[in-house]
Amino acid sequence: MLLIRIKMPSLSEKTWCEIEEITEKGVIIPIGSIEQHGPHLPLSTDSLLVERIAEEIGERTDCLVIPTIRFGISEEHMDFKGTITLSPESFKAMVFDICTSLQRHGFNRQYIINYHGGNKRYLIELIPKVKEMGINVSLHRVLGRLGKFDHAGEVETSLMFYLFPEQVKEDKIERFRYKIPEGNEWRTKDYSETGVIGEAIDASAERGKQYFDKIVNELVGEIQND
Repeated sequence: MLLIRIKMPSLSEKTWCEIEEITEKGVIIPIGSIEQHGPHLPLSTDSLLVERIAEEIGERTDCLVIPTIRFGISEEHMDFKGTITLSPESFKAMVFDICTSLQRHGFNRQYIINYHGGNKRYLIELIPKVKEMGINVSLHRVLGRLGKFDHAGEVETSLMFYLFPEQVKEDKIERFRYKIPEGNEWRTKDYSETGVIGEAIDASAERGKQYFDKIVNELVGEIQND
């Protein structure tokens, strides 16, 4: 399937003179993670996907997009090598500093697009503090809207097949054994020896396109109505 890559409206690619002229625009802050995604997807899966989603949303809403925050709260995956996690304090401080830095240059409409579920709790805790600074900030989730628990399973693998097929190790995909986690405090290794939670074997680029379109359409609607 041929994908046409669009030009991302990136804040980081502009000069400070150009930024001075466009502070009325909204700013999208994509947040992902660096964590295990089974034997077939890269550690950067969350960050790759949220960046591509943010690019599309930026094009359709005329918002700038800042560089993706690639590190998050991934303690549940730390039994798998390569995963990097921040402490909640470090994570919240980093996001707060980014939001306030943008505000100091006149960007008061900020849209956080969070991909990794482990970040959600701490972003919810942080939002009131950011708003106290006079920033019009809103938090938008990605995968939760698809109605199923999935980590490197059918949903994420489909998205990767559609957007980054060269990054998928298709020969490593099988019908993995797993259980759906229960409660709020859990470790992935207790539910899956491979780190995969979901039916990756059922993934396809066609399904990935459907998921991508649904995610983007809903997020564009939320931002436009914010």
